[in-house]
Amino acid sequence: MWTNGLPSGIFTASHGNHYCNLLKSNVQGGETISIALEVYAGHFSAASAPLAPSPRPEFMNSYESVDICVKNELMADFYFDLKTFNQMANALDANSFVRAHIIRTLTQIHEALYYSPDNIGKEAFEEAVAQASRLIKPLYEYTNTALAPTAAVIGHSHMDTAWRWTIDETVKKVARTYSNQLNLMQQYPEYKFVQSSAYHGKMILQHYPELFERIKTAVKEGRYEPNGAVWIECDCNLTGGEMMLRQFVWGQRFTREHFGYTSNVFWLPDTFGYSPSIPQIMKGCGVDYFLTTKMSWNDTNKFPYDTFYWQGLDGTKVLTHLNKTHLWPDPETCIDSVQDGRRSKDAITNKTVSNMRLLAYGYGDGGGGPQFEMIEMARRAADLEGCPRVETMFVGDFMQRLEQSVTAPPVYAGELYLELHRGTLTNQHTIKRNNRLAEIRIHDLEYLTVRSAAEQGEASRDTDIKPLVETLLINQFHDILPGTSIPAVHDQSIAETTELIHTAEQRIRQTVPAKPDNGKLSVLNTLSFDRSDVIYLDYKEGLVVKGGYKQQVVTDVSGSRKLAVAGVQVKALSSAVLELEAGYPAAGSCFTYDGRVLDTPLYKVVLDERGYMASLIDKSMNRELRGQGYALNTLLMAEDVPTAWDSWDIDADVELKFRDNAVLLASEVISDGEVEFRIRNAYRLTERSSLVQDVIFYAGSKQIKFETVMDWQDDHRLLKTVFDTSILADFARQELQFGYMKRPTTRNTAVEQAKFEVCNHKYTDLSENRYGAAILNDCKYGISVHQSQMGLTLHKGGCRPDYRGDKGLHACEYAFMPHNGGFDADTVIQPAYAFNYKPLLIPGECSYASFIRVSEPNVIIEAIKPCEDNDNAYIVRLYEAEGTYTNAALAFERDVRQAAVTNMLEEVQDVLAAVNDIPLCFKPFEIKTIKISY
Repeated sequence: MWTNGLPSGIFTASHGNHYCNLLKSNVQGGETISIALEVYAGHFSAASAPLAPSPRPEFMNSYESVDICVKNELMADFYFDLKTFNQMANALDANSFVRAHIIRTLTQIHEALYYSPDNIGKEAFEEAVAQASRLIKPLYEYTNTALAPTAAVIGHSHMDTAWRWTIDETVKKVARTYSNQLNLMQQYPEYKFVQSSAYHGKMILQHYPELFERIKTAVKEGRYEPNGAVWIECDCNLTGGEMMLRQFVWGQRFTREHFGYTSNVFWLPDTFGYSPSIPQIMKGCGVDYFLTTKMSWNDTNKFPYDTFYWQGLDGTKVLTHLNKTHLWPDPETCIDSVQDGRRSKDAITNKTVSNMRLLAYGYGDGGGGPQFEMIEMARRAADLEGCPRVETMFVGDFMQRLEQSVTAPPVYAGELYLELHRGTLTNQHTIKRNNRLAEIRIHDLEYLTVRSAAEQGEASRDTDIKPLVETLLINQFHDILPGTSIPAVHDQSIAETTELIHTAEQRIRQTVPAKPDNGKLSVLNTLSFDRSDVIYLDYKEGLVVKGGYKQQVVTDVSGSRKLAVAGVQVKALSSAVLELEAGYPAAGSCFTYDGRVLDTPLYKVVLDERGYMASLIDKSMNRELRGQGYALNTLLMAEDVPTAWDSWDIDADVELKFRDNAVLLASEVISDGEVEFRIRNAYRLTERSSLVQDVIFYAGSKQIKFETVMDWQDDHRLLKTVFDTSILADFARQELQFGYMKRPTTRNTAVEQAKFEVCNHKYTDLSENRYGAAILNDCKYGISVHQSQMGLTLHKGGCRPDYRGDKGLHACEYAFMPHNGGFDADTVIQPAYAFNYKPLLIPGECSYASFIRVSEPNVIIEAIKPCEDNDNAYIVRLYEAEGTYTNAALAFERDVRQAAVTNMLEEVQDVLAAVNDIPLCFKPFEIKTIKISY
């Protein structure tokens, strides 16, 4: 039985002998039969270069090494016919009369054919093939009824920008793949192809301009669809909100500029979960439809829908379709994927909603795309009784037709959580940390660039910033940012993002108009709310900050001497100037410690024999924060050997493997003063790996910070820090792009049980109505929450495809932050931003007044950036962060000429009447984009 397509040797690139061979399978009691025909035509040559067109295969009229001569074209045509109806017989129900008729015909063909061309005369052999071909053709006359389902097919090559190869290799892969598709379009008038990544178009534009012109022509002819909406097929868990939005802005602008085309589809088959912020971003960028295949990969629960409206955080809905990729458009595949599902168990589930499914055929991951054999099979499967009606269709056209035809589509609200690949939230620490830092540095640089231009009355230009943004967007690809590529890819990503961060920091210093040093230092607040957290300055012996601030000299976990200064007030988007004077910090302390019990102005803490918090009492509430389980900040290690997908996965049974085995090697009080109390603990985690951690208690803040350096030398281990709290809450709030998800803390159902490891960005919070506790982090995205326990994942030692694992020295910070009052912007959201967006310290004097002020604390300015068109205007991106309806106002430091609401592509939708004090109304989690002209 032929099940895997043509043999690898068919139409090979080398010139060789030409021959044919007919192979039968088995005939068992006349009930089943499968006949396969191998056709070898060695004269067919592949393109010598990506730009060179390759001819449609034309079959030789004779064979050199066989005495029998037969027309190759007839043989190939007969082969595809045989394959089509072999598959029909194999895929249809055993009780089907259609199948019975096909078997009867195949049996007649079996009787007519000769299987040994060397032992039969030329004329008899040719006549047998011709007779068999005449017998099979009438099967095409039996066509579908009006109720037949539809398999819409489109050529595609899912192209991993980097994975088991580097980006440089991908340039060649896309050139070969796309040139092949253009050649197929010359050979097959009905053939169409979809390219989903705009960045791959830029690769062709830069390296193969002639090929790019051919693509542009094919787009104009309606043969080639540049429809994916984003710059690169990015990760959707880890990418920050503003950069997620930029993926769409960059993708749409490229296709508009070069193809005159606006994508209406977000095409992302292969990433590891989908944030509920995406629908709002899609609609804001003119994208109506979402397609993915990944939700069929769940390891615990089958995703319930194939076609549905996906409702995001703010209530925005987008029509979503679970299509399929990496397949053949042949009868067996179409029957299985649309109406049967016996083989893959992945046919259309909700048959009352729609009878349509999109199948993207062609080889992917490493490229290649469709072969001509696939198009031949699609032709034959077009309209066969018992098989879905197969129609070649653009993705955008399919989704429009689907939307018009669906009946009572269901609504799925919230994140599309993939029950798989949970380790991608943690694997490759430096890649994750650089991503967070790069997003912050670009945020700061863009704001300061805008401010400088506006104050000088010049156009706000991002010419020097765009290369940095592009570098980050590329490194947010769904196998780079998750840390699931080969070593060379990881090394390149780390090098590029490290350079990005360094360059952004240099340009920040160049952009800020600071007067000469003169013993002064400027503290810049790049956030949209006032802040007064502890500031750490590089310590200069014999100097302190003038002004009566509480100060303390500390040595941080990396060995740097710092001057900790408390009480510096810096208003939103402004600066404060500090003056240094001769002196030393006061020697007093507001902490007492006897080696076990620590008394702070805010807490009473009991430390156990390993430095963990056996008790933590909030004095203001007389409340014990430690729950019934582990001591707070217990370090747990587990063996982590997933069943499959080593660097991708964390299996559920890892929870049975966690052990509280860390050994305290040393504990020392490093600093004790008016600002903070710092204990340094050194632990042996395993025989190979160790950890040094500064535990910092503050005099004026409830944050308990953990500055951590891991010396990781283990493979296949997973490290968590757990906080078993006394907070009773049936859900946790966990930040993601432009808002947060409420996820259950219970495991009552299989769906809840599958969410044993989830994504958070800057915070995870457990809150009762009047009290709560949060974990803040500066680069750790994976976390587990079960009942009252929060477990932040600190490291994962996956070894495939990067055999080195993630060994080395790795630094991070996290904090445990109890808070009076329930969850809101003041108690959690703003502190989480401040924990990540450190104030900028600029030598010299820079006196900035508040550039923009927002009247409500739950409205966060996520970005202030130059307009994409670089005119005398800038963009303010804001969102409502608590999930509540809010009226807010924007006030500006200086007069503005005009203010307008735009979509996320920065196209004006409404000019606002008020200019210097702009009233805005936000729905829960709504993102607004305001264009300010000056």
